[in-house]
Amino acid sequence: MKSLGPNFQKLRKEQNITLADAAKGICSTSNLSRWENGKIQISFDNVLNLINRIHLTPNEFISNAEIDNSENISLEMRQVINDEDTDKMKQLIEKYLDLYHQKKRFYELYLAVILCNQYLIIKNKNLLPFPDQMRLYTYLSQIKVWSTFNLSFFGNCVFMIKSDRVFSIAMQILNNQKLVLEDSTHYNLGNMMGVLSDATLSLIFRKDLKHAKKLLVTLDQVDLPQVFSFFKMTIAFMKRIINYMKNDDENYVLKFIQNTIDLGMNAAADTFLDIFKRVKELR
Repeated sequence: MKSLGPNFQKLRKEQNITLADAAKGICSTSNLSRWENGKIQISFDNVLNLINRIHLTPNEFISNAEIDNSENISLEMRQVINDEDTDKMKQLIEKYLDLYHQKKRFYELYLAVILCNQYLIIKNKNLLPFPDQMRLYTYLSQIKVWSTFNLSFFGNCVFMIKSDRVFSIAMQILNNQKLVLEDSTHYNLGNMMGVLSDATLSLIFRKDLKHAKKLLVTLDQVDLPQVFSFFKMTIAFMKRIINYMKNDDENYVLKFIQNTIDLGMNAAADTFLDIFKRVKELR
């Protein structure tokens, strides 16, 4: 996956700021060069200082990086996902993993992860090799700036890394919400809650109820505006699912789904019912 470094390099050069001037008093020029080329991660404080050095706020910088990255998913890859062509998915997964192993750029791993996630949804089989799962976890655990792009990256692999590591990264996100909370549009907050809801479901589906319950307790403490009432309902629903998995009493869950229908939230009710059916199949 592309780190923030390459985007920083592009913006730095656009302002005619030299590598030495950008690094001065913050980090070595060699480390800055390596970060710009996606070879290493640098500390959160250094990232913020470097962004300030090129006259941008963190949110401006991250938004710019996300726009650039979103344009780099090929039309071929989009078509394969839309067509659910699993044979072609396997070929592309092998292609991007080979590129990643050769060049050690996390962007290729990111593309492979997206495809592996789609393949897992369709075939219920994880094609991401274990060594790459470990590299993925190592990368995610080092992220300090949880932008929308990084949240999306994590969201695509919550079923591909071990449940205890999913929990660890989810808690890391919740403990580092500074940029999310500064966003007055609540766009990043919505993305964060969506990804962490998926992370919680991945724990439930893998029967890691201990970590799922802990994560839900922390999610319940997030101060959500009224516009995100769906996430509040989702948290309440997942608590009921956990109780069902412990005591096998489905009435509590079915009553919640019916109440959702009575409120006119039919789409949400359909989502909850699909989740409940899958949980019942796992028992």
